[in-house]
Amino acid sequence: MKLRTRILTLFALLGVVPVLALGMFGYVRSMAALESLLEEETTTITHRIVSDLLERYALRATELQLVAGNVETESLYRVHAEGLNASDSEAFAAADAYLSSVWALFRPSYHRIELRDSTGARLYVLGEPETLRTDPGMAERLPYREAVELEFPVTVAPTSDTVGTVVAVLRSGALLSDDLLKTTFGRAGYTTLLNRARGTVIHHPSRRLLNQPTDRLFSQDGWNVDTTVLSPDSGSFSYRESDSLRVASFFNVPTPPWTVVVSAAVDEFAPPFARMRNVNLVVMLLVAAAIGLSFYLMTRRATLSLEQLTAAADGVARGELSPQIPGGGSDEVGRLSRAFGIMVEEVRKMLERVEETRHMAVMGEFASRVSHEIRTPLTSIKLNLQELGRDSEQGRIPEDSAPAVRICLREVERLDQAVSSVLGMVRTHPPGREPCSLHRILADATEAVGPQLEQDNVRVEQHLRAAQDRVLGDPRDLEGVFVNLLVNSSEAMPGGGTVRIDTENREVASTAPGIIQVRVSDDGPGIPAEIRGKIFRPFVSTKVDGTGFGLAVARRTVEEHQGRIEVDPASPGGKGAIFVVELPLAEAPTSTSGGTSTSEEEHIPAPEAK
Repeated sequence: MKLRTRILTLFALLGVVPVLALGMFGYVRSMAALESLLEEETTTITHRIVSDLLERYALRATELQLVAGNVETESLYRVHAEGLNASDSEAFAAADAYLSSVWALFRPSYHRIELRDSTGARLYVLGEPETLRTDPGMAERLPYREAVELEFPVTVAPTSDTVGTVVAVLRSGALLSDDLLKTTFGRAGYTTLLNRARGTVIHHPSRRLLNQPTDRLFSQDGWNVDTTVLSPDSGSFSYRESDSLRVASFFNVPTPPWTVVVSAAVDEFAPPFARMRNVNLVVMLLVAAAIGLSFYLMTRRATLSLEQLTAAADGVARGELSPQIPGGGSDEVGRLSRAFGIMVEEVRKMLERVEETRHMAVMGEFASRVSHEIRTPLTSIKLNLQELGRDSEQGRIPEDSAPAVRICLREVERLDQAVSSVLGMVRTHPPGREPCSLHRILADATEAVGPQLEQDNVRVEQHLRAAQDRVLGDPRDLEGVFVNLLVNSSEAMPGGGTVRIDTENREVASTAPGIIQVRVSDDGPGIPAEIRGKIFRPFVSTKVDGTGFGLAVARRTVEEHQGRIEVDPASPGGKGAIFVVELPLAEAPTSTSGGTSTSEEEHIPAPEAK
């Protein structure tokens, strides 16, 4: 399987499928949120019905207190307790008048009110006969076919002993408002009332369930749920009715022992969510298709770049160090292309350094042999020339021979220096380290090559703007670097010209004290572009009789001092060569109390050569 196919398959599995799953998950969450909303709304309606029920129940209890806790009723019970015929006493007449007036007020809320003694025998009855409760005609007139009985104790003063009870049979409409029972959430919502004490249905929108056992309501033909869902004091549950999912909230009222159940249909509110789900799925599919097409085009571009990069890698493996590398953007493939290009460039430089090392090894072997063959006779020649110089000073040889002796001595010194330079290129020990002033080293180098510069009609301009010039290194080796640069500049201008030396300090993050930069530029023809990148290699020179050792030795010396040397391609007027040498500054010497450290060197600018 191709990489592109694998990537597209992975995209489908990790991109498209999760998006579709996320859409379905969003729909499920929306439906769960809908059920939660229905639960909250039905709970609110349930609490409203229960609150009204408890208020009405408390009002009825207050009304019965008026029936039981009055003087007339207590007198009637006192007469009965004395064994007298209550119906023939004045107390009965007074009680009858009072209770009849009370009944005129309470009649809309009660079927009847009975006064009973401690044995349960009736002393007085207000309202409808007991047989009316089962009369079908009466059932049609009552709001509900289920009545509620309230029992209240009767006490007499001053002992507050209980002498009987007041038993009232309430109309169920006296406890519940028809308007509240009709309050639902949604058109398909309804309220159900259950009597827990008797296990019957008090109210239900279906008349066939009125006064029926609650087990019938919870059976498979009804809600098809376990009756234990109503065990807590309040809560919510879900059930199916006529293939419609419903959410119900309930509350168990302690007194009277009723349960209020308010339900709402989920399917009544689900269509908008279903439409939204379908729209979301279509949108997600379109977005997934668009993303898939875009992903295909992007992967095609990326894999095409990878194919080109693979071809370039194969070319490098065959030894082609200048392969055609695809252009890189800001993505990973682009960074990989740039990194591969850098790697190839580093490999090329490494091979060049290997070649340079091989040259250095050859030169080292050559230098070790030549130094022995040259320095031994050279020392003898130098000693003889020095003896002739002393004879010339004492007049033992003709006076006109003295210049020739001096020239021979100078050339011997140059030859000795050349041999030392060749040996310096192949040395394996690090140079000495001591704090030294680079401006002093530049002055010494200018002074050393002064005669040759004057002879070649070359003028030196110095602009030593660096405030800090102390470096850690070998002064003689560093002086050799700048002597080599000055000699090269002088030899590049056979008709005369100007060599400029500029110094300045630079801040570098990797070097705490900073660096000092030295720029040596001339008015010569410059360095050809084709050899500019390899000018520091051994045996590479722009001069016909050059050996190519000078700049190689200079670079080695600068690198040994943790610096760098390079050719600046920018030159004033488009001509001349500019060499830039950068060396790290030495740490500032620590001052002692009572004065300045004696190791601080005076800043001495180099004298201008003529």
